[in-house]
Amino acid sequence: MFLFITSNIIFIYYAKLGNLSDTFYSLNSDRNAQSAGNLCIFTHVEYKKGSSETIRGNTYDLFKLNFAYFFKEEFKQDDNWLSWFVGFLEGDGAILEHKGRSYFVLTQKDDIVLHQIYEVLKIGEVKDFYDKKGNRKYSRYIVSDNKGIFLLYLLLNGNLVLQSRVNQLSKWYIALTNASRFHYSLFCTNELPKKIETLKEPSLKDAWLSGFTDAEGCFSVKIGNAKVSFYVSMLFILDQKYEEKVLNKIGSLFTANKKAVLRTSKKIVLNDMFRLTFYCNDKKKIVSSKIINYFNLYKLKTTKKESFRIWTEIIHIVLNKQPLSDYDLNRVRKLRHNMNYFTIQNLPKGQANKS
Repeated sequence: MFLFITSNIIFIYYAKLGNLSDTFYSLNSDRNAQSAGNLCIFTHVEYKKGSSETIRGNTYDLFKLNFAYFFKEEFKQDDNWLSWFVGFLEGDGAILEHKGRSYFVLTQKDDIVLHQIYEVLKIGEVKDFYDKKGNRKYSRYIVSDNKGIFLLYLLLNGNLVLQSRVNQLSKWYIALTNASRFHYSLFCTNELPKKIETLKEPSLKDAWLSGFTDAEGCFSVKIGNAKVSFYVSMLFILDQKYEEKVLNKIGSLFTANKKAVLRTSKKIVLNDMFRLTFYCNDKKKIVSSKIINYFNLYKLKTTKKESFRIWTEIIHIVLNKQPLSDYDLNRVRKLRHNMNYFTIQNLPKGQANKS
């Protein structure tokens, strides 16, 4: 028997002595029967802290253990990949429910990242959509079966940052609770864990912001004419509907008192769409250094990673060197032109509440 404790949750493994992989792979020939020779997991424990309360372990333990039980192999990616995926999902994914059926849809022009997600998670499918001339317009990663939705629910529950996403997850909780054909015997978990209402805080110590930036972020270079000299402005931008508080928390990670503002278009305020803008021309390079260090550590996975690479190259040309020489200004213009190509490749195609 192995006893594993993580952040106030206890996992008990009953396994044969020997290779630890037996813990994950020891299954009866009849998967519907669980015995002392199989992996057993408690989805929650009663924890004494003044009074009894039901809690869940931190990060992604329940998801990984149930993934291993169902697919007969250990989940191959680390927690940073999972936190990146949750951020990407919160930015661009659609958590849907219709007539008691749950769906997840993630739409992108960049189909490569969708295929990578499918290969890692092993659930759902990727579908391509074409125009009348046969050219691929965009692709969708779709999960619609209860087994896949259940694994996604375990992955998201307690790890979401946006309140709107927690609200949407309630639909999955109700649908899974009422799903008469869903058999928990396929998994370690013998019941559906209760939905966790607590929001996870955005941080520079995991990859959530990297995934969220892949979905909703933009690295921008603006060239303006300041009197007789051209001035290059370096910006990092995040957009999100409704989530002003979360954007403000992200802003405080990089600089004090940074606030999101309502987006406007031609002097018209867009409906509840907030924008957080970092101006990265600070002479002390504090903001730009924090941004560059973060994304060098937690790397972007869409074509936006190429935009960031070029953006970083331009920063090294312009910071504390303006007004630029004609030579450097031409270098910046060429680099920005190449950067725009990757930005177009990553334009969002889906909506959070639509497929």
